[in-house]
Amino acid sequence: MRFVIAGAGALGTVYAVLLAKAGADVCVLTRPSRVDALRGGMQVRGLREETATIKVVTSAAEIGRADYLILTTKVGDSAAIAETLRGADIETALSLQNGLAKNDILDDVFGPDRVIGAACAVVAGQGMVYGDAVLTMNRATWIGERAGAGPRSSARTARLAALFRAAGFPSWTVPDATAVEWYKLCALLPGSLVTALARCAYSDMALHPYLAQQFVVLMREVFAVPLKLGVFGDNREVVDPPGAPWSFGTWLSTPDDVALAGLRTIGEAQVATGQKVFPSVVQDVLAGRRTEVETLVGGLIDRARTCGVPLPATETCYRLLRGLETTFARA
Repeated sequence: MRFVIAGAGALGTVYAVLLAKAGADVCVLTRPSRVDALRGGMQVRGLREETATIKVVTSAAEIGRADYLILTTKVGDSAAIAETLRGADIETALSLQNGLAKNDILDDVFGPDRVIGAACAVVAGQGMVYGDAVLTMNRATWIGERAGAGPRSSARTARLAALFRAAGFPSWTVPDATAVEWYKLCALLPGSLVTALARCAYSDMALHPYLAQQFVVLMREVFAVPLKLGVFGDNREVVDPPGAPWSFGTWLSTPDDVALAGLRTIGEAQVATGQKVFPSVVQDVLAGRRTEVETLVGGLIDRARTCGVPLPATETCYRLLRGLETTFARA
């Protein structure tokens, strides 16, 4: 089975190395300026300790035919990679990026019929060298056909989930990938916004009384949008997908104390195992570079206004982070 991993950042490195170690034929598509950094091999540290020498390409002509393409760049880099992907002979494409518009580039390049939905609860932090990632959480990868895709066979999603499991990624197929992509976004945002503004690790937030409370406020706001839109079905209830590290299905339907206790349990477990989990938004803030907050939150705010769901706390965090980015640009 042949894979193309588009992007040699932390997430792309983790999937490329672990799939290669499981016996898959893998190549990494990246910018020409990053080829030299990857020629010596790629490595994963943390929960797994693996290295692999992987073919690196910079254009569609070098790819040849591939069964799966996995897009792992940040959404803001999608436009730059679009033309590179055109003409590639790809059977099935998917994005592990975050945000509501993450599949748009793949639909444009390959057509909606060749694109499936996906989301993951994998966290990887990267140092200064591309192709070197630290895996700090590996809980679930969800794959499925998207809402409105029609009566397609699920064979391609089941096959991919099996390949991911063989590589060490806990993976499940889901009947509606659009719902799980919304779930991942809403699960990601509260922790990302709070840790970015507080400049702290996930466990620090989870164990801090004020920061944890702010997490709960944001959680209730952001999930209200897909619930109002009926993304999760006619019952308008959130059901946690298999393997999810969170319990939003319970937290949203119970008093704040239950959610705070659950969040505290996550924080205590990370401290006990020595984990320091930093969502990508706080990694960007700590590095003084532009974040994905516009991509992640902007589309959510637009949809919330359309369906009449107020997001006061979310919009405040959004404005603060956009203002913080201005100071990075000046520096």
